[in-house]
Amino acid sequence: MWRRACAVQAPEERRPCGVCPGCSAIRRGVHPDVTWVLPQAEAVARGLVSRGDLEAAPSREIRVDEVRALSRRLSLAPAIGRRKVAIVTPAEALNERAQNTLLKTLEEPAAVTTFVLVSSEPDSLLATVRSRCLRVQLTPLRAEIIEALLVERGVPAAEAKQRAARAGGSLGRGLALDAEELTRREGLVRELERAASAPDERQALDLAEAHGEREAAHEVAGIAQQWTRDLLVCQAGGAVDANELGELAQKVASQNPPGRLLEQAAACADALEALDQNGNGRLQLERLLLRMREMRRG
Repeated sequence: MWRRACAVQAPEERRPCGVCPGCSAIRRGVHPDVTWVLPQAEAVARGLVSRGDLEAAPSREIRVDEVRALSRRLSLAPAIGRRKVAIVTPAEALNERAQNTLLKTLEEPAAVTTFVLVSSEPDSLLATVRSRCLRVQLTPLRAEIIEALLVERGVPAAEAKQRAARAGGSLGRGLALDAEELTRREGLVRELERAASAPDERQALDLAEAHGEREAAHEVAGIAQQWTRDLLVCQAGGAVDANELGELAQKVASQNPPGRLLEQAAACADALEALDQNGNGRLQLERLLLRMREMRRG
């Protein structure tokens, strides 16, 4: 909605209108005056970039070269709209060098340029960057709103419900979770459960080895964290999304006391924090999986 308000071509009293060429181009993701800057890993997750097109594992950082390319793009006049819009998400993915480079543009932006830095961890940004931004607090979207927006975009109702439940309040994440991605993530959850309940450590070690790259390990740890949340919701009498994992969630939740699952949630958070600080992917994931296995054994 906000992007459309900046790029709309309708009269001021009808902005954003949702139907003019500018609004339509934004809805299709092809507006020439709106530029997204996001990590390679996020671009792959959203289907904007093929993993096969990358020479190495997709980065979770936004690097200085990407910020420089953004600055060059913003130096041009708007193509069809009234303003140029740059959206950096998540802003905390900017490494320090990239933030310092962006700072120069923030200090002297073009008159028709609007920057949007999206962050769930704004305090992790440099103070000099934060001081040049107007802070606007947004709350996560409710699952039913995301579900309705996905259906509006042509996603089948049952799939939209699953995506919305997995989106964590983010429409962008919901758009990235297509049926193939949901199936892949469900498969990883089942692998996690097999490793946690196996009689020996072999499955846990094999899973850590298979996802030993830091980016892959971060994804698996994140899925483990969300799965643990689902288990806690089940224990509290809530409902998780109606997918093929629902029955498994009920079973695992009934077999583990809340204290054990809270320990598992803390272990997931520890692993993600270590990986965010450039910890070794295989070792951190191995540590998490072995801790999960120990917890399950009481």
